[in-house]
Amino acid sequence: MAASLKYSVHQYGTHELQRVGIWDLDVRDKAKFWIVYIHGGAWRDPRITHESFAPIITRIVESSHGDGAKPSIAGFASLDYRLSPHPEFPQDRATTPPDRFRGATHPDHIADVRTGIAFLQRRYGFGSRYVLVGHSCGACLAYQVLAGSAVLGSSSSADDTTDPELPKAVFGFEGIYDMTGINARMGGGYSGFLEAAFGAPEKWDAAAPMKCAGSYGDVLTGRVAVLGHSPDDELVDMPETDGMAARLRKDGVTEVLVVKDLTGKHDEIWQDGSGVARTLLRILEILQGKEGKS
Repeated sequence: MAASLKYSVHQYGTHELQRVGIWDLDVRDKAKFWIVYIHGGAWRDPRITHESFAPIITRIVESSHGDGAKPSIAGFASLDYRLSPHPEFPQDRATTPPDRFRGATHPDHIADVRTGIAFLQRRYGFGSRYVLVGHSCGACLAYQVLAGSAVLGSSSSADDTTDPELPKAVFGFEGIYDMTGINARMGGGYSGFLEAAFGAPEKWDAAAPMKCAGSYGDVLTGRVAVLGHSPDDELVDMPETDGMAARLRKDGVTEVLVVKDLTGKHDEIWQDGSGVARTLLRILEILQGKEGKS
């Protein structure tokens, strides 16, 4: 289980949320793969942190399946990032230290994720040998990593000299990929957290993985794009996954895997972790197969 692994936390920035948790299996072996996780929480929930990856790690380590894939894992990493304001957890800017204040707006979240991945790559030297996985808004961030400058905007503080190497595979589950679309289908009920994260609605499409400029075909050549969804999800509906799959295929991405056999409600999926673990082991098997053919 995750608790049995060597665990450490590292800061990749000065804010308390610019941190990453590491679970070490065999991090010295550069031939193995990392699994890098981005948590959800609507870009704003301080109760959901990098530690929410632990149940999935436990499921992977204890799994009786994927015996050929498990030895290929070097380590697990889980990123925290600066959050937007949450009305149920208010802070006073005048009295809250800057390194604890949650006032992030796009592109702060994605800039942090990019910086965190680049930090890991410098520290552990795994380059592109990782699977990037995200839940909910974390899935959005994972695909924003692939979209790169198309979603960063001119106000981005991201340093182009520290662009992360892109992953061998990306896996988004229960993801938000079209902010305008999902908010419309939810009767405008998601406006609060979307405006807190991205500003006025007219700004959303430019940052949305399903609607942003550019082409995923340009960056996903030879890489695997995976989308997962549970029909039991009560917060994010299936059109998000279907629409993102359609965008990827429209852009000419040839290796698109859509997994619809996840089970459980929105947060139950990561809290239980079994379906996500099963899919991650399957992805590793696909990557091993690709390397065996090369």
